[in-house]
Amino acid sequence: MAENAIAQLLADALAHYPERPYLVAEDEAEWQNYGTMVKRIQRRRNDLSQAGIQAGDRVGISLGHPREFVTAWLTVLAMDAVAVPLDQAAPVADQVRTLNTSGARFLISDDSRFDVPPTVGCVAWESPSSGAHLVRAPLGPRLTRADQGGGVILLTSGTTGDPKPVGLPIRALLRTATEVVAAHRLTAGDVGYSPLPLFHINGEVVGVLATLLAGGSLIVSDRFHLGQFWPTVNRARPTWLNLVPSILKVLVGHDEDPQDASRIRFIRSASAPLPLAILSAIERRWNIPVIETYGLSEAASQIAANSLEGRRRGSVGKPTGVQIRIVDDVGACVGANQVGEVEIRGEAVIDPAWGPNRWAIEKLHRGWYRTGDLGRFDRDGYLYLQGRRRELINRGGEKVFPREVEEIVLEHPALADCAVVGRPHEVLGEEPVAFVVMRQAFSGDAAAVTEELGQLVAARLSRFKWPAQYFVVSALPKGTTGKVSRNSLRRSLVGIES
Repeated sequence: MAENAIAQLLADALAHYPERPYLVAEDEAEWQNYGTMVKRIQRRRNDLSQAGIQAGDRVGISLGHPREFVTAWLTVLAMDAVAVPLDQAAPVADQVRTLNTSGARFLISDDSRFDVPPTVGCVAWESPSSGAHLVRAPLGPRLTRADQGGGVILLTSGTTGDPKPVGLPIRALLRTATEVVAAHRLTAGDVGYSPLPLFHINGEVVGVLATLLAGGSLIVSDRFHLGQFWPTVNRARPTWLNLVPSILKVLVGHDEDPQDASRIRFIRSASAPLPLAILSAIERRWNIPVIETYGLSEAASQIAANSLEGRRRGSVGKPTGVQIRIVDDVGACVGANQVGEVEIRGEAVIDPAWGPNRWAIEKLHRGWYRTGDLGRFDRDGYLYLQGRRRELINRGGEKVFPREVEEIVLEHPALADCAVVGRPHEVLGEEPVAFVVMRQAFSGDAAAVTEELGQLVAARLSRFKWPAQYFVVSALPKGTTGKVSRNSLRRSLVGIES
């Protein structure tokens, strides 16, 4: 049987540039080079094979150290098995639920909270940084045919509905990673810094795989740590940063700056809309270009991106590697600057016949995957997102896009964050309300600020878009990728107003 694409990439790195740095964790000083990494993966493949893992088997990964996580993830893929990344910070019950949903039969973990029966066989992972081990998890029979090959299974974020298992074959992962390399012109000389969760598609494809394809170097972390971020930038000197809007908002609101930002070619923003006020503040303060992108778990991450040369503020750029169209409520394509639902198709888009993806059949419309996102193309082919279809607020027949209101509200210098949701109204059906977070350094009168916000939106927006009320909160509820949980905000209205 021929080696799979991941194994071949690793073999090529070992043969051609074994001494080149590949990976370092945020809390480490010494880089792991390609040669060391590949040899460790080869040894681990033998261990996992002896433990009974075969091509197509689904393997949960719950490891605390990011370098060990990456090693295990690449090992599983190189075996043509299916990686099921877990959030180790989540309760064990949630992790077990993910394992059951995915049909995993094995688990690689250093989490002592897992109650593993003594009869379950174990094999040492031999981690230099933890006591990681492999356990055979009695979670069901083999569900994936070996001839389907390897890939990943992860859960969608579930911010607007129930999480769904998303299965992506290796070919989809590599297709998107190739587009990331091309869009950002990544080379062997680039050093990326990706302090994003490795159990999500962005950290895996944009961080780990795109760097592997480019032959570059990558700094990883289990998640964003404000106190370590700029010290890591100053020490490791990355050339690009892989971030999300929630992190960028925190960085802008903090008084620390990099010692020298001139080496950083760009900041990549994904996962959620980036307010123009935050983008402008970053570029003005640090003189680092911000590249807005658009991605979905169901398409192995990136599906649109701006280029450094042709950036348009407020746009997520042009399609990369997939076809994108905008359709109206009956499925007909709309013209330039008309808002509709974003539909996609392409090699990296979720295949209902692969893994646990049968549910995705209901999301297909004549071969196009319905994303649930609303957007428009301008006349030059740049895509502008307007929000989720389920987030759209219908106020007496008038449509309110939360992002449009949030962009205006966030121009106020006292605010650090904002989210607009709809609440029930007995006559209009719905009306918009805004949750706002003050900057950490703010010491003024919050009531005066909310009055000023009312004046700000009144001067810029039609009356039906004005929030009926402003709620000052300490923080917005967010998931691990930084997306606001609007369902949680809507549920909180019951408690606030009762």
